[in-house]
Amino acid sequence: MNDASLDKRFLVVAGKGGVGKSSVASALALRSARAGRRTVVAELGARSSIPGLFGVEHSGYEPVQIADNLFTLHIEPDPALHEYAMRKLKFESLFNLVFENDGVRRFLDVIPGMNELLLLGKAFDLEREMANGAPVWDSVIIDAPATGHGVSLLRLPQVILEVIDHGPMADEARRMRALLEDEQRTAMVIVTLLEEMPVRETLELYQAATQTLRMPMGPLVVNRVWPLDLDPEETASWLGYERSTELEPALTRQLETLDGSLRRATWQRELLRKLQGAISSDPLLLPELPRGTFDQASVLSLTEKIEHALAPYPSAPS
Repeated sequence: MNDASLDKRFLVVAGKGGVGKSSVASALALRSARAGRRTVVAELGARSSIPGLFGVEHSGYEPVQIADNLFTLHIEPDPALHEYAMRKLKFESLFNLVFENDGVRRFLDVIPGMNELLLLGKAFDLEREMANGAPVWDSVIIDAPATGHGVSLLRLPQVILEVIDHGPMADEARRMRALLEDEQRTAMVIVTLLEEMPVRETLELYQAATQTLRMPMGPLVVNRVWPLDLDPEETASWLGYERSTELEPALTRQLETLDGSLRRATWQRELLRKLQGAISSDPLLLPELPRGTFDQASVLSLTEKIEHALAPYPSAPS
């Protein structure tokens, strides 16, 4: 599998909550960092989980290093508002005078989309941040909120431009939309599981991303795929075999466990065919990892699976 879309500078990792989206975002970011690219992975959801995967206690609004060439931050509305306002006002005393006023805070709280605009604006800033005439980040990976909120967030520039066609806010929204639709810089990576509800939401998200958001698409990442080493005929033969009722109880339990594993893998393959029939890209399949604590070793395992599945990552720009 050779999918150059994962080599773009701005990746948006999206999907239903609980499918392993943050784990996949972390693995993609680690893959980038291991190739020598200065990489940042930003969480836009209400909770931050990525630092813990790397043994770091927590991250805040400022990037925190979690591995060689790899940084993370948690983007939240209040510090994003502070950063944006300080660019305009320059002085902390003026910020406090304006934005610490109860009336102003209540007004901002009721403006539809204000928090989402602040989150997206900061994510956009990471892509265009410069130092000494060069981009600060070679790769920016966004761990987007879960499906419904994520689509609303990414659609916000379009919504703004539908009601405002000129002025600073319209100009900023136009630049955001240009980045999200840029086939050279951007790709959305959808993460899913082979279960009924995630598959249904994945098909809805894919339709929204391609038709409403008009975002370039990366590969579909199918997480926690159960192994199936038998072909369909062998599987059907095994599951259809009538066993003796005189087997030892321990052996019966072991065979029933194997039966359950084969049924689950067969069921997953049926859902995978459904996805492949609707989405025109080769899926990137990631295996079910051993149960237990998901930690840095687990992220590394996923990273190595991705590296093995893809062509070599391009080296960092000199």
